[in-house]
Amino acid sequence: QKWGCYPMAPWAGRVRNGVFVHQSKQHQLEINMHPHAIHGTVLDRPWKLINSDSSSVAMKIDLGANWGFVGEATQTISVIDDVIEFRLMVETDDASMPAQVGWHPWFARPCTLETKFTHMYLRDEFGIPTGEKIAPPAGPYDDCFSGSLSSPILNFADKVQLEIQTDCSHWVVYDEPQHAICVEPQSGPPDGFNIEPLVITRDTPLTRFMRLVISEL
Repeated sequence: QKWGCYPMAPWAGRVRNGVFVHQSKQHQLEINMHPHAIHGTVLDRPWKLINSDSSSVAMKIDLGANWGFVGEATQTISVIDDVIEFRLMVETDDASMPAQVGWHPWFARPCTLETKFTHMYLRDEFGIPTGEKIAPPAGPYDDCFSGSLSSPILNFADKVQLEIQTDCSHWVVYDEPQHAICVEPQSGPPDGFNIEPLVITRDTPLTRFMRLVISEL
Protein backbone atom coordinates (compact mmCIF):
# COMPACT_ATOMS: atom_id res chain seq x y z
CA GLN A 1 0.00 0.00 0.00
CA LYS A 2 1.13 3.54 -0.75
CA TRP A 3 -0.45 6.34 1.24
CA GLY A 4 -1.47 9.75 -0.05
CA CYS A 5 -4.92 11.18 0.68
CA TYR A 6 -7.34 8.32 0.88
CA PRO A 7 -11.02 8.45 1.88
CA MET A 8 -12.27 6.50 4.88
CA ALA A 9 -15.75 4.93 4.83
CA PRO A 10 -18.04 3.61 6.24
CA TRP A 11 -15.93 4.32 9.31
CA ALA A 12 -12.76 6.27 10.08
CA GLY A 13 -10.01 5.30 12.49
CA ARG A 14 -10.20 2.19 14.64
CA VAL A 15 -13.21 0.16 15.73
CA ARG A 16 -12.27 -1.56 18.96
CA ASN A 17 -11.71 -5.27 18.30
CA GLY A 18 -13.73 -4.78 15.11
CA VAL A 19 -16.95 -5.13 17.10
CA PHE A 20 -20.01 -2.90 17.35
CA VAL A 21 -23.74 -3.28 17.99
CA HIS A 22 -26.48 -1.88 15.75
CA GLN A 23 -30.20 -2.43 16.35
CA SER A 24 -29.36 -4.92 19.14
CA LYS A 25 -27.28 -7.06 16.76
CA GLN A 26 -23.54 -7.50 17.21
CA HIS A 27 -21.38 -7.09 14.12
CA GLN A 28 -17.81 -8.34 13.67
CA LEU A 29 -15.67 -6.46 11.16
CA GLU A 30 -12.65 -7.89 9.40
CA ILE A 31 -9.53 -7.24 11.50
CA ASN A 32 -6.94 -5.40 9.39
CA MET A 33 -4.73 -3.91 12.12
CA HIS A 34 -4.68 -6.44 14.92
CA PRO A 35 -6.69 -6.50 17.09
CA HIS A 36 -8.83 -3.74 15.57
CA ALA A 37 -10.57 -2.84 12.30
CA ILE A 38 -9.23 0.41 10.89
CA HIS A 39 -10.10 3.06 8.28
CA GLY A 40 -13.11 1.45 6.61
CA THR A 41 -13.54 -0.83 3.62
CA VAL A 42 -12.70 1.40 0.64
CA LEU A 43 -9.08 2.55 1.03
CA ASP A 44 -7.42 -0.42 -0.70
CA ARG A 45 -10.05 -1.44 -3.27
CA PRO A 46 -10.58 -0.09 -6.82
CA TRP A 47 -13.29 2.51 -7.34
CA LYS A 48 -15.53 2.79 -10.41
CA LEU A 49 -15.17 5.98 -12.43
CA ILE A 50 -18.51 7.75 -12.91
CA ASN A 51 -17.40 10.79 -14.88
CA SER A 52 -14.52 13.22 -15.26
CA ASP A 53 -13.50 16.40 -17.02
CA SER A 54 -10.49 18.72 -17.04
CA SER A 55 -11.00 19.83 -13.43
CA SER A 56 -13.01 17.13 -11.64
CA VAL A 57 -13.54 13.42 -11.20
CA ALA A 58 -16.35 11.39 -9.63
CA MET A 59 -16.10 7.77 -8.50
CA LYS A 60 -18.18 5.18 -6.68
CA ILE A 61 -17.62 1.96 -4.74
CA ASP A 62 -19.79 -0.53 -2.88
CA LEU A 63 -18.96 -0.93 0.80
CA GLY A 64 -17.90 -4.53 0.39
CA ALA A 65 -19.15 -7.98 1.28
CA ASN A 66 -17.51 -7.90 4.71
CA TRP A 67 -19.33 -4.76 5.84
CA GLY A 68 -22.62 -6.44 6.74
CA PHE A 69 -24.90 -3.78 5.25
CA VAL A 70 -25.89 -2.81 1.71
CA GLY A 71 -24.41 0.54 0.81
CA GLU A 72 -22.01 2.52 -1.33
CA ALA A 73 -19.70 5.50 -1.19
CA THR A 74 -19.32 8.26 -3.76
CA GLN A 75 -16.38 10.64 -3.88
CA THR A 76 -15.94 13.70 -6.08
CA ILE A 77 -12.70 15.66 -6.37
CA SER A 78 -12.57 19.05 -8.07
CA VAL A 79 -9.87 21.65 -8.62
CA ILE A 80 -10.81 25.33 -8.90
CA ASP A 81 -7.90 27.77 -8.99
CA ASP A 82 -5.92 27.12 -5.78
CA VAL A 83 -8.58 24.97 -4.08
CA ILE A 84 -8.91 21.18 -4.17
CA GLU A 85 -12.32 20.06 -2.92
CA PHE A 86 -13.20 16.51 -1.87
CA ARG A 87 -16.80 15.43 -1.25
CA LEU A 88 -17.67 12.04 0.18
CA MET A 89 -21.14 10.54 0.52
CA VAL A 90 -22.16 7.23 2.09
CA GLU A 91 -25.67 5.88 1.52
CA THR A 92 -27.49 2.63 2.22
CA ASP A 93 -30.27 0.50 0.77
CA ASP A 94 -30.93 -0.98 4.21
CA ALA A 95 -33.44 0.52 6.61
CA SER A 96 -30.53 1.92 8.61
CA MET A 97 -26.83 1.48 9.23
CA PRO A 98 -24.10 3.23 11.20
CA ALA A 99 -21.80 5.43 9.13
CA GLN A 100 -18.77 7.63 9.43
CA VAL A 101 -16.52 9.25 6.82
CA GLY A 102 -13.22 11.06 6.71
CA TRP A 103 -9.97 11.61 4.85
CA HIS A 104 -6.42 10.63 5.73
CA PRO A 105 -4.06 13.06 3.95
CA TRP A 106 -0.31 12.78 4.51
CA PHE A 107 1.77 15.97 4.24
CA ALA A 108 5.51 15.66 3.70
CA ARG A 109 7.85 17.41 6.09
CA PRO A 110 9.45 19.89 6.53
CA CYS A 111 6.32 21.76 7.55
CA THR A 112 4.71 23.17 10.67
CA LEU A 113 1.11 22.74 11.79
CA GLU A 114 -1.13 25.37 13.38
CA THR A 115 -4.29 24.14 15.14
CA LYS A 116 -6.75 25.45 17.73
CA PHE A 117 -8.93 22.81 19.39
CA THR A 118 -10.90 23.03 22.62
CA HIS A 119 -10.92 19.30 23.41
CA MET A 120 -8.91 16.13 22.91
CA TYR A 121 -10.26 12.60 23.38
CA LEU A 122 -8.53 10.65 26.13
CA ARG A 123 -7.12 7.34 24.88
CA ASP A 124 -6.87 4.13 26.89
CA GLU A 125 -3.89 1.79 27.09
CA PHE A 126 -4.88 0.32 23.72
CA GLY A 127 -4.80 3.71 21.98
CA ILE A 128 -8.59 3.90 21.55
CA PRO A 129 -10.63 6.96 22.60
CA THR A 130 -12.74 6.32 25.68
CA GLY A 131 -15.25 9.11 25.01
CA GLU A 132 -13.82 11.28 27.79
CA LYS A 133 -12.52 14.67 26.66
CA ILE A 134 -9.64 16.68 28.13
CA ALA A 135 -7.88 19.95 27.39
CA PRO A 136 -5.30 19.36 24.63
CA PRO A 137 -1.79 18.87 26.08
CA ALA A 138 1.42 19.48 24.17
CA GLY A 139 2.25 17.02 21.38
CA PRO A 140 3.39 14.94 19.66
CA TYR A 141 -0.01 13.49 18.83
CA ASP A 142 -1.78 10.44 17.55
CA ASP A 143 -5.07 11.75 18.88
CA CYS A 144 -8.59 12.91 18.08
CA PHE A 145 -9.73 16.48 18.67
CA SER A 146 -13.02 18.38 18.61
CA GLY A 147 -14.06 21.98 19.02
CA SER A 148 -11.99 23.46 16.21
CA LEU A 149 -11.72 27.23 16.66
CA SER A 150 -10.09 27.75 13.26
CA SER A 151 -9.09 25.70 10.25
CA PRO A 152 -5.78 23.83 10.60
CA ILE A 153 -2.95 25.41 8.62
CA LEU A 154 0.26 23.82 7.38
CA ASN A 155 3.24 26.04 6.57
CA PHE A 156 5.85 24.56 4.25
CA ALA A 157 9.51 25.46 3.86
CA ASP A 158 8.98 26.82 0.33
CA LYS A 159 6.64 29.50 1.73
CA VAL A 160 3.51 27.64 0.67
CA GLN A 161 0.59 27.63 3.10
CA LEU A 162 -2.19 25.05 3.06
CA GLU A 163 -5.47 25.52 4.94
CA ILE A 164 -7.77 22.54 5.54
CA GLN A 165 -11.46 23.47 5.55
CA THR A 166 -14.25 21.00 6.31
CA ASP A 167 -17.72 20.49 7.73
CA CYS A 168 -16.45 17.48 9.70
CA SER A 169 -16.75 17.78 13.48
CA HIS A 170 -13.61 15.85 14.47
CA TRP A 171 -9.93 15.80 13.59
CA VAL A 172 -7.20 13.23 14.08
CA VAL A 173 -3.67 14.62 14.17
CA TYR A 174 -0.76 12.21 13.74
CA ASP A 175 2.55 14.06 13.89
CA GLU A 176 4.81 11.42 15.44
CA PRO A 177 6.58 10.39 12.18
CA GLN A 178 9.71 12.29 11.17
CA HIS A 179 8.85 12.34 7.47
CA ALA A 180 5.20 13.45 7.45
CA ILE A 181 2.18 14.85 9.31
CA CYS A 182 -1.39 13.56 9.02
CA VAL A 183 -4.30 15.94 9.62
CA GLU A 184 -7.53 13.98 9.20
CA PRO A 185 -11.02 15.51 9.15
CA GLN A 186 -13.62 12.96 10.27
CA SER A 187 -17.37 13.03 10.85
CA GLY A 188 -16.87 11.33 14.22
CA PRO A 189 -14.14 10.05 16.54
CA PRO A 190 -12.29 6.74 16.23
CA ASP A 191 -14.46 3.92 17.59
CA GLY A 192 -17.38 6.22 16.92
CA PHE A 193 -19.71 3.26 16.31
CA ASN A 194 -19.34 2.44 20.00
CA ILE A 195 -18.93 5.83 21.70
CA GLU A 196 -20.79 8.33 19.45
CA PRO A 197 -22.73 6.38 16.79
CA LEU A 198 -24.29 8.16 13.82
CA VAL A 199 -27.01 6.26 11.96
CA ILE A 200 -28.11 6.88 8.38
CA THR A 201 -31.19 5.61 6.51
CA ARG A 202 -32.24 5.24 2.88
CA ASP A 203 -33.45 8.84 2.95
CA THR A 204 -30.63 10.38 5.00
CA PRO A 205 -27.16 9.71 3.57
CA LEU A 206 -24.02 11.05 5.20
CA THR A 207 -22.13 13.70 3.22
CA ARG A 208 -19.01 15.68 4.17
CA PHE A 209 -16.42 17.80 2.37
CA MET A 210 -12.76 18.71 2.74
CA ARG A 211 -11.08 21.63 0.98
CA LEU A 212 -7.34 22.12 0.63
CA VAL A 213 -6.78 25.84 0.09
CA ILE A 214 -3.28 26.68 -1.15
CA SER A 215 -1.64 30.09 -0.92
CA GLU A 216 1.82 31.65 -0.97
CA LEU A 217 3.23 33.50 2.03
